[in-house]
Amino acid sequence: MSCDLKDDLRRFLHWGPITLLGLTLVVTWTVIDMNAMWWTPGESPGSVINYSLIWLHTLGTLYHFVKALLVGPGFIPLRWHPERIKDAEHLQFCLRCDGYKAPRSHHCRRCDRCVIKMDHHCPWINGCVGWSNQASFIYFLLFFLSASLHGGAIIICAVVRGLGKRWLIKQGLHHMATVHLTPSNLMACVLSLGVTTGTGLASIKLLYMQLKVILRNQTEIESWIVKKAAFRRNAYPGKRIRPFVFPYNLGWKANCREVFLASGDGISWPVLPGCDQYTITREQLEQKKDKRARTRSYRCIRPATGNWVPIISQGLWTSLNIPCTDDPRIVLQPDDLVQVTRIQDYWLYGERVRSEEQNEKGSRRKGAIRGWFPSCCVLEIPNEESEAEEDNDETEQMEQKSKKTFKEIASQNKRMLDLATFILKRNS
Repeated sequence: MSCDLKDDLRRFLHWGPITLLGLTLVVTWTVIDMNAMWWTPGESPGSVINYSLIWLHTLGTLYHFVKALLVGPGFIPLRWHPERIKDAEHLQFCLRCDGYKAPRSHHCRRCDRCVIKMDHHCPWINGCVGWSNQASFIYFLLFFLSASLHGGAIIICAVVRGLGKRWLIKQGLHHMATVHLTPSNLMACVLSLGVTTGTGLASIKLLYMQLKVILRNQTEIESWIVKKAAFRRNAYPGKRIRPFVFPYNLGWKANCREVFLASGDGISWPVLPGCDQYTITREQLEQKKDKRARTRSYRCIRPATGNWVPIISQGLWTSLNIPCTDDPRIVLQPDDLVQVTRIQDYWLYGERVRSEEQNEKGSRRKGAIRGWFPSCCVLEIPNEESEAEEDNDETEQMEQKSKKTFKEIASQNKRMLDLATFILKRNS
């Protein structure tokens, strides 16, 4: 078995695909069983169409689900860089992928790769929704919603007939009293009806979100960037900042073609007049600068294990007040420097700063570099201390310059003295 095939099969070994496929199997079996008693296939043209729709919905759902899972969103190559070196100044650098992030790409910590036109990470397909599989994901949602509505309607009709079987017989409608309910199939019907209702509502919500993404050609991540761009300009009314225009909204027709008739390389994109390929990446860099300006520096004083519930190492209260998010927890060692952007009572969120020694060696510590850690493991570095360190650096630089100037003057005087001695000896 090839490595690629093993990797593809391994992607199914996750609670998302396993749960979805398991529920689909249970609901499909229940629908076919109930349909055979309620509207027997072959007794009329309508029954044939109804039975065909069951299999059309099932196969269509499974096909687009598997396609969205196996095709994947499309990844930026590792160690990628733009063709023109000077374009790199407009791009963010990804430490995990050791390369630059192309426009519209973002790093997914679960996939551990930079994803082309990343929208979100979907646990049901055990991967991201992005440039390559967005159309398949939308088709999957459409078939899934249609299958939920159709299957739910069949189950309801069959259960109603089964519960009213005696009444139908009394009325002489023996041809309609064909559904025989047992405790097992009734339980399966209740379970399947709950599943179809829940998945149907979830599919409607996801379809609504995806339709917004398609019509505006703006992923969920890009929507957040646009909101931050507006906030950044409103937060500094006295500062003259160029208005930000989202460059990829080309009109709903062109936006739909870009999703359902995807072409290109996922690196270069059609943009509005007045914009270029790096309009959004420059805005991202400016937002990163503002974020860094608001960060606070902390120094690690005791190890952080990276555990989600560190009751042994950090105590009970820290474990009872863990952040209610699925963001990673990072491992810290004494003397590590962390740039913190979010603060809670017992936990902090930040990014571990790689030391110069690690950068020179190219070593990488296992685990995430950005995430939550207990606040009791670090101490904040005061601004005065930071300013003092900067002043010390400036003083050292001035001393080095002074030493260099003194050496140059001494060397020049020595040369003049040697020249004068040579002239005196020659005249004598």
